[in-house]
Amino acid sequence: MELSEAAKALLHAMPEGTESARTTRLEAIHAEIADTGTYTHTSEELNFGARLAWRNSNRCIGRHLYRTLHVFDARAVRTAAEVTARLESHIEFAFHGGDIRSAITVFAPRPPQPGQADPVRLRNHQLVRYAGFPEGSATVGDPHSRAFTAQCLAAGWVPAEQGPFTPLPWIVAVDGVEHTPDDVFARRPDLLHEVDLEHPECPAVAGLGLKWYAVPFLADMALVVGGIVYPCAPFNGYYMGTEIGARNLADRDRYDALPRVAEALGIAVGDERTLWRDRAVVELNRAVLHSFDRAGVRIGDHHRLAASFDGFCAAEEAAGRRVTGDWAWLAPPISGALSPVFHRTFDPEVVEHTNFFYQTPTAPAPTPGGGKCPYHLGA
Repeated sequence: MELSEAAKALLHAMPEGTESARTTRLEAIHAEIADTGTYTHTSEELNFGARLAWRNSNRCIGRHLYRTLHVFDARAVRTAAEVTARLESHIEFAFHGGDIRSAITVFAPRPPQPGQADPVRLRNHQLVRYAGFPEGSATVGDPHSRAFTAQCLAAGWVPAEQGPFTPLPWIVAVDGVEHTPDDVFARRPDLLHEVDLEHPECPAVAGLGLKWYAVPFLADMALVVGGIVYPCAPFNGYYMGTEIGARNLADRDRYDALPRVAEALGIAVGDERTLWRDRAVVELNRAVLHSFDRAGVRIGDHHRLAASFDGFCAAEEAAGRRVTGDWAWLAPPISGALSPVFHRTFDPEVVEHTNFFYQTPTAPAPTPGGGKCPYHLGA
């Protein structure tokens, strides 16, 4: 989609203003694009666009909360120290004593000239993520983080310990120059909010030493608003329990905790026909929800969030808007058929002009939709 058309689509999605005002604004945008190759969003456009991008996110079951997103405008930030300070403030705002608030911090947009470095990039997948240290053919920590952990170590990171839940440092790049890894949570342990997992009826589960961080801060996706690419725009909602209990801790290529959980529960493992994994994953998810509730940290369960999302779909359809979605991501990873999402179909089209997209670690082409996967910026 051409930049001018993407800008037009954004403005027509905005509920405020008259047609005359939109026409005037579009004329100004067209003139700016003709002169510079890009255009600058007003604060109102950025705020609305970030929320609209969440509403358009096909893979997010929590997007019915898009109106509550707090948008922090950091487009003027130009140093690594300022980037870090803004992100630390973002974490403090979002955690809010456990009453999680959804937020996004938007840094400078991608330059229109091909090949020019992004003003700000964060190399981390999430602001909080556990490291993965090789131990022979196994991994101590999160296998998903092995490559980035190696990158951090090679860049000079010296962790205080190499345990299963060692938080990764941040690597900030400004104008294409990567800065030394900043071990933020060693320096600011007050920012590291974690929940130790225990089971409501089985004390042995607590003895496994499992835990997870309180808030998912996605840091490596690009925000696209009206065709303008913001390559660094970390954002957060709050967790759905299954993200932790049925994926992060349960997946065999992640923490693979189900055999240990089953043993703690006294469930015999080995014969898949006994459904020991199914029993263990349900109890692990119970432990996650119980532990977050006990710690006073907001978390959703897959039944209530699916019901809320079903209501969002009905409201969107009543407003005359089509509901786009990726069924495989929206159906919960456990008890899928018990969810109303399981019984819905979705329009799989990805809205290009305003949305969140995956991106490669180095700057790709400045527009979405050109690659093989519609969820990635074009290569």
